[in-house]
Amino acid sequence: MDSITFSADCEKCFGLCCTALSFDRSDQFGHDKLGGEPCQFLERDFRCRIHARREDLGYSGCEAFDCMGAGQRASAAFASLNWRQDSAVSRRLYARFSQLLLLQEMRQALVTAGTLDLPDENHAQRRDILARIGAEADGMAPDVTIAARDVLAEGKAFLRSLAPGLLD
Repeated sequence: MDSITFSADCEKCFGLCCTALSFDRSDQFGHDKLGGEPCQFLERDFRCRIHARREDLGYSGCEAFDCMGAGQRASAAFASLNWRQDSAVSRRLYARFSQLLLLQEMRQALVTAGTLDLPDENHAQRRDILARIGAEADGMAPDVTIAARDVLAEGKAFLRSLAPGLLD
């Protein structure tokens, strides 16, 4: 698994972190924003008007956030759909983006688990789950999938089995 697997490519994204997600005014965000509403600084071309000054203006949370590639994956799956004009399509896009975030986080956790001294059977199980998560994350499904939900649950159960009591 190379770094490209987890690299965000903002040039290929619809600014989903600035639209789909919500945040509350805090020391990391300078204003409240509802999920599904574009940030006040998001331009029509999905670029941030204050990108170079985010931290100085009180948006260190934006600076710290990393979608690990979920944004460009969701954007690619919805590129041919009219998500800007159709709220039903935009809700599907935001839901799929959220699911892809979870897939990428689980994918990274399973890659990290590969560095642990585990029995061969555990590594085989980890690789199997990782392959299925990769297929879901890298597929072009334009909707939340039951298969992704199921493999995420399996990944969570696997990780919990490695450290009983630590992840509860």
